[in-house]
Amino acid sequence: MLFVKTNSDATVFEVTNDDTNTLEGWQREDAARLLALYKAYRAAGGLKQDDFAAKYGLRSQANLGHYLHGRRPLNIEQATNFARGLNVNIGQFSPTIAAQIAGAAQAIASHHAAHEDSEFVPVQRLTVRLSAGPGAAAVVEEVEGSLQFRRDFLSSCGATQDSARIVHVTGTSMEPTIVDGAVLLVNTRNREPRNGSVFALSYGDDLMVKRLIQTADGWVARSDNPDGNPDISMNNAQHIEIIGRAVWMGAKL
Repeated sequence: MLFVKTNSDATVFEVTNDDTNTLEGWQREDAARLLALYKAYRAAGGLKQDDFAAKYGLRSQANLGHYLHGRRPLNIEQATNFARGLNVNIGQFSPTIAAQIAGAAQAIASHHAAHEDSEFVPVQRLTVRLSAGPGAAAVVEEVEGSLQFRRDFLSSCGATQDSARIVHVTGTSMEPTIVDGAVLLVNTRNREPRNGSVFALSYGDDLMVKRLIQTADGWVARSDNPDGNPDISMNNAQHIEIIGRAVWMGAKL
């Protein structure tokens, strides 16, 4: 993920509920352990919440606080970001997510071994929605099936089965290039700005798809629709992040 900034990481995104009553007991326990680790990290001179969020992909101080105080359930992407920032193992604050990752890794390894010579490979299709309008609130990205692509086609796009993700687009600001309801194939390992190419972007707590344009003042994210939103400057890296480049579009008919 998005990733789908997946929420990356995404993240094709649904709004999460901040009501702690929606969290299961183990998720609240994870949050308590995570908060204790973060407090110890801060006591040792670690980054404040806003700087930590910007550096380690938590998108915003408010978003980070939701995870620390159990108002939003952790997902694998954000658990990984916290583990990287706090320099701990995921199992130290979420044994459940650590077990999920281990199980997924084993399943993926078995799948790759069984389908290593397959001409077609499945590309994960995420619940994340990328807005081609004013933006869509970032949420947890979850797999909702897959689409089959030829290996050689993914390779021609510079993507692999692991880096490719299928996401959906809402809004009209990228028309006529990308219509409302289109399905995009995003290569998450291609995050270098490319003049004139379309990218999935994380903008604060929003996720969107825009065309990157290099101007005399730096890079901007631009809508194709002349009636769309104004250009968004990418000079402040803390507020906008490239998730991946859109390499294929299949629109609903």
